[in-house]
Amino acid sequence: MGTTFESVVAVLAKRFDIDPAEVSRESSFDDINLDSLSQIEFGTALNKAFAVDISDDEMAELSVIGEVVDKLDEKLAEKV
Repeated sequence: MGTTFESVVAVLAKRFDIDPAEVSRESSFDDINLDSLSQIEFGTALNKAFAVDISDDEMAELSVIGEVVDKLDEKLAEKV
């Protein structure tokens, strides 16, 4: 498995058919055309892929991919 960022981009590419080359840590959900419902769906996909629990409320507080990566890293560190 690559970095958390690479794994997050892979989830976006697979689930939402987003070109990985168009995603950076600074990309907002608007930049990659994810509406609020899709953001919740994205959170669910991340929870499944990483075996963590990011709540819908936590996902709603995140606005760019870098924040999602940081939140995932935080959740993964809690599991250790």
